[in-house]
Amino acid sequence: MPSNASQEPAEALAPRLAGGPPEAVAADAPEEFARRLGRRRAAGAPVRNLFVADDRDGVRPPMAQLLSAATSTAVGGGGRGGQLRLKLYLSLLWICAAPPHEAVRPSRAWAGLLGLDDPAGRGARRVQDAMRDLQERQMVVIRNRGSAANGITPLIEWGTGQPYSTPPEAYNHFKLRRASPETLAVHRYFRLPSSLWTSGLITRLGGPGLAMLLVLRCEQQGADGKPVWFSPDRALNRFGLAESTRRQGLDQLRAEGLVTSVQQRLSESGDFIDVYRRRLVHTLTMGLDEGVVPAPAQAPAATVDAFFAQ
Repeated sequence: MPSNASQEPAEALAPRLAGGPPEAVAADAPEEFARRLGRRRAAGAPVRNLFVADDRDGVRPPMAQLLSAATSTAVGGGGRGGQLRLKLYLSLLWICAAPPHEAVRPSRAWAGLLGLDDPAGRGARRVQDAMRDLQERQMVVIRNRGSAANGITPLIEWGTGQPYSTPPEAYNHFKLRRASPETLAVHRYFRLPSSLWTSGLITRLGGPGLAMLLVLRCEQQGADGKPVWFSPDRALNRFGLAESTRRQGLDQLRAEGLVTSVQQRLSESGDFIDVYRRRLVHTLTMGLDEGVVPAPAQAPAATVDAFFAQ
């Protein structure tokens, strides 16, 4: 993560934070994160397919597990805690795309990024609780820096505690070593556009909506606007999401104008000679990196720097 633009010591910044940062600064957090990412902003967040979808019997993908209160096989749709865990982890994948894959920012900055109420107080405490939960699930490593902001490093997406590398890095590494197709498939991925954060969309979507956005991006295989479909049984087995969660999620995406769903006649395999059935086909169009809503007005630079101070 790039260093702060301001080089003033923390003591000099402290008076500006008296009483907590103004709401305008918290609202500006997504654009400020994006500005500090520089050219990486356009790249968005790379996410391995296996984070979202797993066709193995009895195996729930990490996304579905993060949305659940526990890491058991129970199917859940994501309460407030599940939503926050998922949003924080995806935000880390966006921000930590370059070595050393560590983000050092105060909890209030994460709370501002995700639009939590009272980002300097209750919102920051919610972030701290969720980060500890992610660490227990072997999804992140927290580096304690004493009185300074903790360093947060994501671990590999499937929650085994392995060190993180971006999917392109890992794929190229194994391809050069002529790894098996099975090994390469583990690192296939899709991207979430930066507009998910800079437009405020991530703050408006609940757990089901965000989960279905990930599902559709994964199934589109990188082609924005590509129609996709899946049977209820396959969706439950592949994504680990209950039908009610999928339905709520699609409703949230339609409300944002991101998804259209139409009935079409399709065969199970796509072959002409197979039996046709009527299927609900979904088309997600995110406009790549175009914002969904205008970016908020910029807060004064000095105040923003104080908000992001470690």
